[in-house]
Amino acid sequence: MDISNDGGILKEILMEGSGEYPKPGDDVEVHYRGTLEDGTEFDSSISRGTPFTFKLGQGSVIKGWDQGVATMRVGEKSILTCRSDYAYGDNGMPPKIPKKATLKFEVELLRIKEADEEDKSELEYHVRVERAKKLKEQGNEEVKKGQYLEARDKFYREALSYIEDDPLDQEDVNETSRELKTLKTQLYSNLAICNVKLGEWGEAINNCNEALKIEPNNIKVLFRRASARVNFGLPEEALEDCKAGLAIEPENADFKVLRSKINQRLKEEREKDKKRYGNMFSKLSMYEEKKMPERPYQIPAEPNPNNPKCFFDITIGNAAPRRIVFELFADIVPRTVENFRALCTGEKGANSRGIPLSYQNSIFHRVIKGFMMQGGDFTNFNGTGGESIYGEKFEDENFRIHHTQPGLLSMANAGKNTNGSQFFITYEATPHLDEKHVVFGRVIEGMEVCRDVENLKTGEQDKPTEEVKIVQCGQLS
Repeated sequence: MDISNDGGILKEILMEGSGEYPKPGDDVEVHYRGTLEDGTEFDSSISRGTPFTFKLGQGSVIKGWDQGVATMRVGEKSILTCRSDYAYGDNGMPPKIPKKATLKFEVELLRIKEADEEDKSELEYHVRVERAKKLKEQGNEEVKKGQYLEARDKFYREALSYIEDDPLDQEDVNETSRELKTLKTQLYSNLAICNVKLGEWGEAINNCNEALKIEPNNIKVLFRRASARVNFGLPEEALEDCKAGLAIEPENADFKVLRSKINQRLKEEREKDKKRYGNMFSKLSMYEEKKMPERPYQIPAEPNPNNPKCFFDITIGNAAPRRIVFELFADIVPRTVENFRALCTGEKGANSRGIPLSYQNSIFHRVIKGFMMQGGDFTNFNGTGGESIYGEKFEDENFRIHHTQPGLLSMANAGKNTNGSQFFITYEATPHLDEKHVVFGRVIEGMEVCRDVENLKTGEQDKPTEEVKIVQCGQLS
């Protein structure tokens, strides 16, 4: 998209946003990463861990930003390519930006504060509650019309922004306090409804968690979380929700039906496993030239000295880097291992867009306690991107290694044969992922770092509120 109509500002949308466009005079809050045309990074708000805010159309930033961000909506992530006359001109900005440099900015628009928007923190408490209630009612109307994105982004989240900083742990139990607790629970619950309708299972679980912190026995929220957990591939956890719900309402028909469905699903999966592995030899004679199903690989207690070992040095917030060391199972899945190894060393250079094929400076964008931590998206930094050294995607190599223990390194994917660069590290055994995700390594040093990440507070889409960043990575042997 040629924003300036002269080739000076080109825009490529990576992820669509929603809502209104910002207007001149509005304060806009963004995260960005700036690079030269060869992919060299010269600035990043993501690295600093603090979004950048500026007033649109006031000349406080380069022209490429003023005009480019004006075409974005909240939640949108785009690449703005700015010719030098829309950036830092003929002189550049030494030493990082050379003369007459064309610059690339990966920009995510986080928030728009309209020019006449009031500071919520300065409003009287009862006014903030009333505003939140009105926004909730407007969101409910959008849900009735099936406008779940609009309800989520424009009304429910905005309503929470008025009241989510008010403490609920005080001993005050007056009517206002009770009303606030009820309102917060309703908003988180309504957000979860939107998430479910949009297929955002992880975010639905997170919003249910927030609601249940306030009202642990809310039967509707428990059921909503159970349903989301089933769809997210967490049937055992969903059964726990069913158990909790039936303890509150023993005759609740919805929980009984869901429990029955989950148990049937688990039974069918066990039967499939039994059929797959239990009688494999009785069906084939020693003379038949048929391919035998592979036995699950038993991970040895000690690392194989012939397998490669790679490392991540990661930071949590502003803390000093800490190291995680992996053994990669090259003896079982060599092609998958080679992809990860080369992305650790960065030896393959850059992709067609000039983005380095490397995990360095990427983040762990998703963390779910008791399940896993996920990273490897070095293009979009949010779980929608990434790329393998073989091209955008490559095939599942084999499923010989099962998800039997914490600390396993496995490929994240979007379905069969869609491996890229994203991966996850398990916090527990996750057998429901067997035959779906390729395990290719394990943590041999630094599991305590992973556990510290596990215990971080998370926000929308299970993203840690403190940035978890791979500041250095490579191969040890």
